[in-house]
Amino acid sequence: MILRRGEVVLIRIDFHQTHGGKVRPALVLLDPAMKALLPLPLPRNFERTFDLPLQNWREAGLNAASTARIHKLTVLAKDEIVRRIGALSNLDQDSLMRVLGSAFCVQAKSE
Repeated sequence: MILRRGEVVLIRIDFHQTHGGKVRPALVLLDPAMKALLPLPLPRNFERTFDLPLQNWREAGLNAASTARIHKLTVLAKDEIVRRIGALSNLDQDSLMRVLGSAFCVQAKSE
């Protein structure tokens, strides 16, 4: 399965201290065409500077207003994906790129 930046998927998250798990939405940032991907969690609450509330969350296939948690990057095996559910709108994609840039790009100081 090849994924594109901005696609929204459901991923299976196993509990570590007990049996079972849960299925949660995640936003694909990078799919290196291998057996892993770089997703962002999509919680419903807004908490931090680098959280991005999605404007068009219904269009992305989500059931509730959600936030892209930029600072919570992780690498997951593709076999953890349950299915694709949608993709970000152009507006949310542009906002995502701005927040990613401000979170991870170091700007040189002018002298």
